[in-house]
Amino acid sequence: MSFRILVVEDEYFIAQEIAETLESAGFLVVGPCPKVADALACLDDPDPCDAAVLDASLRGTSSLPVCEALAARGIPYVVVTGFSAGQLPAPMAAATVLTKPLDPDQLAKVLRALIAGE
Repeated sequence: MSFRILVVEDEYFIAQEIAETLESAGFLVVGPCPKVADALACLDDPDPCDAAVLDASLRGTSSLPVCEALAARGIPYVVVTGFSAGQLPAPMAAATVLTKPLDPDQLAKVLRALIAGE
């Protein structure tokens, strides 16, 4: 079974790199979504995703609403950012935080662990 991963990233080339990494690891990619509204719309789908990769900042705005929507639905997520965990809002800092540039193998490994409930 292929797991569906929502990608929320506003930088086109980074979003494409994440999508290609996930597809190479056997995941199905939802998105990428460059805006909070786009990501929230994807989450309204009856079968939105199994997990998400969430950029902490989208076009200068916080992606905290997406983080909160994921948490409310019980969907695990990874926050990717250039910020340190201490610079993030508490709900984001409580998640698994990976720094950019991403290590593709680490991202796939973390997502598999989150989906497995580890």
